[in-house]
Amino acid sequence: MANPFDFNKIATGDTFVGRKDEVKKLSSDFMLLTNTAIIAPQGWGKSSLVLKAAEVASRRDADMRFCHISLSNVRNEERFYELLAKGVLMAVSRSQEDVVANVKKYFISIRPRISFGGASGLDFSVDMDWEDIRRHQDELLDLPYIVSGDMNVKMVVCIDDFQNVSLFDDPEAFMDRLKSERKGCGRVAFCISSTFCPSSDRFIRSSRMFSRYGEVMNIGKADGQEFVTLLRDRFADSGKYLDDEYAHLMVSLSEGNLFYLWQLAHLSWLGTGVVCSEEVVLQAWDTIADQMSLVFETMTSSLTTQQICYLHAVLAGETVISTAEVLHRHHITSATSASRSKTALLEKGLACSVDGRVALADPMYAYWLKNRYFIEK
Repeated sequence: MANPFDFNKIATGDTFVGRKDEVKKLSSDFMLLTNTAIIAPQGWGKSSLVLKAAEVASRRDADMRFCHISLSNVRNEERFYELLAKGVLMAVSRSQEDVVANVKKYFISIRPRISFGGASGLDFSVDMDWEDIRRHQDELLDLPYIVSGDMNVKMVVCIDDFQNVSLFDDPEAFMDRLKSERKGCGRVAFCISSTFCPSSDRFIRSSRMFSRYGEVMNIGKADGQEFVTLLRDRFADSGKYLDDEYAHLMVSLSEGNLFYLWQLAHLSWLGTGVVCSEEVVLQAWDTIADQMSLVFETMTSSLTTQQICYLHAVLAGETVISTAEVLHRHHITSATSASRSKTALLEKGLACSVDGRVALADPMYAYWLKNRYFIEK
């Protein structure tokens, strides 16, 4: 039987659990064409929430169209415009013939190169000359408005990993262009989701920027009990038994990070003959740490010695990292150095402030540091 936990896919359909209030609010915002920004740490289910709300809104309003863009690997503005063009075409085309016709109809000064991945279906890529893009940015930003107006539909442009806009040559100018009044009479809204730690200066600055742009939705951790039920039922449906205690253990270890939870469930299911045990779950968690080691080693190597010392203090459970005793115990040179390290780690998204205390944002990184990196030092 196939493993019921596919952690490489965004949760959709039956795999999407909880967040009923958020889905109701966001789907309503979509139908009302309210600009929205969703901000939460990585792995908390932002992408899944957007897709679920889009699904609900589309069922309720047949005129809804969604343009989905991921900036996860995007580092420049030019690539954004290529993805925007593809997203708009995907939103309003049902066949390859539609794509070709829409390119001819809506692209005036710039002609994208369309490459289809197969004989049928909507698997295609969009390439444009970047010099042309720079000359015709406004035309490309007008595209959702012109297309939706011509087709008399509502369009929501959903941009995932929006924090990568900060890597563009001029992020502020890009945001100004995105927010400026566009040509066309189309009904368009934007939904942008960003990975920021709620306590970081970047989060605060971004929240202010997004609040001027539209509503800001800060989502919390998903309801753990709903996932306990889902995990148990998925094991049962595949002929295996998972006790609530060990389902709770999976939820506790992953600390609200749904990517790690699904990966942990995937490996625990593989390691279970008939009845899952605590040993199987803990071994699966340890396996993920091994798989992530190279990534974490690279992350850690980019930190200063003082920042690493600060992480050591956090993992040791220190609540006030400024007293002479604590600084000496963790080889931090001064209270000023501790403050700078804290700020840097928050900015990098490696640490968060939780109930007034600093904690690591990534539960697996915390586990790896404690059980691999610092043990070897």
